[in-house]
Amino acid sequence: MPKIENPLLVSLYSQWVGRVLSETNDIDEANEKLREVGKEMGFQLYLSTELAEKTNSVSGGEDVPKLVESIFRLLHNRKPSNVDYSSADTVRVTDKNCMWCQDITLEGMHGFGYCEGFSGVLEAILEFKGVEARVSQELCRATGDGNCTWIIRF
Repeated sequence: MPKIENPLLVSLYSQWVGRVLSETNDIDEANEKLREVGKEMGFQLYLSTELAEKTNSVSGGEDVPKLVESIFRLLHNRKPSNVDYSSADTVRVTDKNCMWCQDITLEGMHGFGYCEGFSGVLEAILEFKGVEARVSQELCRATGDGNCTWIIRF
């Protein structure tokens, strides 16, 4: 049996995903609902943990990769696989060992972001740091991609 990293989070989150999927057949709507759940989690995480004190202030898009790495370190105890700030209005975050969709395999769900909840977490924390951004999941291991990738657009 594989070792599950943070089994409580994985169990709770899979229940939320199941509930969202039972409420809609529309993938875009399901993604948006998961992002909203994540935003609520992100607000609570920011207010009830050391995220506020342990994350740097953000003065522009170039500071976002460092902030994302800090968030990963605090929440996942590691860095993401890659954070790419290749354009002035986009940051791409890649994680080959996503803790949100561990051992989840969904077939026939192309376009579904199982880990969209983490998009909401990132979006909420960025909002607290004064960054207006939209975060969405571009690739998801649970639906057959090789890694999970989130796009942050300013």
